[in-house]
Amino acid sequence: MQQLIRSAALGAAVAFLAVPAAVSAQTITLRAATIAPKTSVYNTAIAIPFAEYVAKLTDGKVKIDVQEGGVLAPIFKIYEAVEDGRADIAIGPASFLGGKDPTNLIIGSFPTGLGVDSILPWMYNGGGEKLLQEHRRATMKMHTLVLGAGPSEVFAHSHKPIKTVEDLKGLKFRTLGNWAAIIKDGFGAAPVVVPGSELYSMLEKKAIDAMEYSMPSENKALGFQEIAKYLIMPGIHAGSWTFEAAMQADKWDKIPKDLQEKIALAARLVTFESLNSIIMQDFVALETLLAGKNEIIILDETFKRKAKEAARKWAADAAAKAKAEGNPWPERVAKSVFDFQDRWEKYSPYMVVDHKDEFTKK
Repeated sequence: MQQLIRSAALGAAVAFLAVPAAVSAQTITLRAATIAPKTSVYNTAIAIPFAEYVAKLTDGKVKIDVQEGGVLAPIFKIYEAVEDGRADIAIGPASFLGGKDPTNLIIGSFPTGLGVDSILPWMYNGGGEKLLQEHRRATMKMHTLVLGAGPSEVFAHSHKPIKTVEDLKGLKFRTLGNWAAIIKDGFGAAPVVVPGSELYSMLEKKAIDAMEYSMPSENKALGFQEIAKYLIMPGIHAGSWTFEAAMQADKWDKIPKDLQEKIALAARLVTFESLNSIIMQDFVALETLLAGKNEIIILDETFKRKAKEAARKWAADAAAKAKAEGNPWPERVAKSVFDFQDRWEKYSPYMVVDHKDEFTKK
């Protein structure tokens, strides 16, 4: 497996990033808009290492100027910042564009979709990144690279136990995107959509019953485990995730091909390394969480199965609506993701995995 990962990483040459702000005979400088503080794992494990690899691989000919979230643009406006020239690169999740096109709610992370083991094989060997690049060019006149990946999130920090689908009924559950629609329409939950900055206060005051935010390491740092008794896992709403680095296609196309290949290689290296490093950070966080006072609840198998059925129904409905409006992309992407997931589930049991379905609290 390690050899496969290494060869996939080093065999890269997919196109990406562009000529922007400052170009001299020697140096191309690209301003990168991100979605979080520089101390966040999204920058320390993804954006900053990307800039470092690009500088090293291009011998300093390309410089990525990483700006923390909110500096070049509000975090939900990073793609608009690329379009209007405030930034050269947007580094973030495709889901930030979900309001414009449901394709973006399927391709980077999807509830009950591809897991930690299958997300990168789909992206790099199953056509995922190529689909993403084709979509960005066709619909946004951008070029993009997959940049960064991460493991499953925590399903919820909750004041009430959640184990079965019945436990969601009437539950004031903070979440975002298509998962909000899925748990409302499929299970009778009462989703609450609020920014992450308000979560601690709302959970502490019990204005919400439960909330999802991020991975164990990020959640622990914010202290949600201190104010809610129950820790619910696994995070089937976000079994894995990827970020991308997107920029105007015409700028990218002006970069010399040899530098494009090196930038693409840097992105692929960071993607594999970020997944591994974030997993290890989560292990450290879980060691503390499991030793604490929280009660750990694992979702039952019926919950997982029904959630998968509801999520795929959401995707089918969204794809049909988009197709009727002349947008074929959600259907294309959903078919690619679900066909790959079904094939992975069929053939992957031959592989040995070091995994248990329950935590041992010691």
